[in-house]
Amino acid sequence: MGRVTKPSKATKFNAHTLKKLQAAFALDPEVDLTSKLPSDYSSRLDSWRSRKADGDTENDTVAPVRPHEEDIRASLDASASVETIYPLSKVVLDLLEEVSRNSGSSSDSFSERLIGMIQASEILWRGPSSRRKMVFKCNDCIVLKAVRYMTDFTEYTTLQYLRQRRPAIPIPDPLGLLRLNDIVLIFMSYQPGDTLTNVWPTLDKVQKASIQEQLNKTLTDLRSLPFTPGTQLGGIGGEGCKDVRRHLRRSDQPITTIDEFEQFLFKGYRSGGDAFVSFMHELRPPASSCRIVFTHGDLRPDNITVKMAGDHGYVVTGLIDWEYSGFYPEYYEAAKFTNCLSPYEEDDWYLFLPDCVSPKRYAHWWLLDRVRETRVV
Repeated sequence: MGRVTKPSKATKFNAHTLKKLQAAFALDPEVDLTSKLPSDYSSRLDSWRSRKADGDTENDTVAPVRPHEEDIRASLDASASVETIYPLSKVVLDLLEEVSRNSGSSSDSFSERLIGMIQASEILWRGPSSRRKMVFKCNDCIVLKAVRYMTDFTEYTTLQYLRQRRPAIPIPDPLGLLRLNDIVLIFMSYQPGDTLTNVWPTLDKVQKASIQEQLNKTLTDLRSLPFTPGTQLGGIGGEGCKDVRRHLRRSDQPITTIDEFEQFLFKGYRSGGDAFVSFMHELRPPASSCRIVFTHGDLRPDNITVKMAGDHGYVVTGLIDWEYSGFYPEYYEAAKFTNCLSPYEEDDWYLFLPDCVSPKRYAHWWLLDRVRETRVV
């Protein structure tokens, strides 16, 4: 099985700088292109190129190319019945009709048309195991997330909830949810733009601060959603609480208070350590000082889409991947924002976190969570 070469940081930096220049040229063919280059373009490029020359390969190779049978589409069975969990929207039904017309067969079953559409779709993303999760772009308006063994529909119910209550927040429109055998198919509207992960290295400090402020405004709006005391924390459909670190853990009983949520966070895979847990409880601030707010739960640059907006830098076009969302203590988003922060981190994304969810605002809770992580990962 062959290996795939992963573009270096210098390569990606040049590619996105070029994209930025092309966009500026499209807006104004007489533009001074040098004014659109990052102010530290040469030094940043030289730094990444010299690291590679010194033997830092930046993980230039990734996992071996997966064989076709590991693609989730290989498990789609046209003879299986399709279960409708949430009805398909008109735009999805129209696309399926178009697939049927293009196939030249009016006798195709619904599952055959569905699978035909998926097979013809562009792959946007593969999970660590392509047999379990993939994302496809069906056309310019529709995205499909295919997930095997999905046990709840938190992402979809959140999109419905936010579309009704916070329409200004840039999220995908929920367009229907089906189950085909053990594979759940979630249809959503396509969020235009590129991921912030790809764009971030090309931004200057002013542009990064602009993204920070846009996210702060959006998340402040999100966190203003009212929580009814006594109702369950976690997913708004009663799915319970989730905590993702090295593994995903789910609450096995309803959680209605911050004290109960903190007890859930301390439940790892190993027994014992009661003295440690009691000691940590004594260090924490009073739970009464915390609000319960709506939380994304996995908001990182991979899950933020942006696009260029003329001479004003980039605008946030979408927040995606809401599968860990719900009502949680207000400090929890700050802890989740830094899930991937390592002691040797070089990415300055962590220096531009939105103020309303910054660890600086919740320093006491955030530091306790970093200590707690030594027990539960």
